Amino acid sequence: MRYFTADLHLGDKTIAQWRGFGDDLAAHDAMILSRLNERVKPDDELWLLGDLCTPRVDNVTAMRKAIACNTVHVVVGNHDSRSKFVTCGLFASVEYYAEVGRYRRDGYKFVMSHYPMLDWDRAYHGSFMLHGHIHSLPAEAREDIAPRDAQNGGMGIRGYNASNAERGIRRFDVGVDANGYYPVSDQEILAALPSDEEWSAMHNGLRVD
Repeated sequence: MRYFTADLHLGDKTIAQWRGFGDDLAAHDAMILSRLNERVKPDDELWLLGDLCTPRVDNVTAMRKAIACNTVHVVVGNHDSRSKFVTCGLFASVEYYAEVGRYRRDGYKFVMSHYPMLDWDRAYHGSFMLHGHIHSLPAEAREDIAPRDAQNGGMGIRGYNASNAERGIRRFDVGVDANGYYPVSDQEILAALPSDEEWSAMHNGLRVD
């Protein structure tokens, strides 16, 4: 199974407070890693789409060793340092942009960046856009956790993934905030966004090929 997540922000006191952990950074980091390992197994494939931990080689190495998955890819975010992940030497790939899957073989193609894209490769030919960065939240998220205001730069928009699905936009925030702090599988993403038939109906019969 392929899994995707982003915006772990291990070791980030500001984000831990924003997520409602106060000054208990250790509890924040433990929860993030626990939920990741609860879902992802050693034989799975994990994609980390940026903003992962404090950008030092020892922190990157500690994070990687704490993840119980044999194949882990990194797509670099704005709070990351690509050289630190490369120096660590424990990741299957380290890139700023990546693609995975073949439409005919896997039933999907995922285009991945830390940042959301307005348009992407083969967006009208069956591909999906996965990203993090914006720290969106489920529509039902509590208002007292991760409030959206000017002080946090507008993070915390609610219902982003659901809104994209309703509008026929096959773009998905895989960040932990949007997904109950869990990574999401390829099949969960496909189930959350319009199928080829639904997408075609939403776009005046445009064919997916």
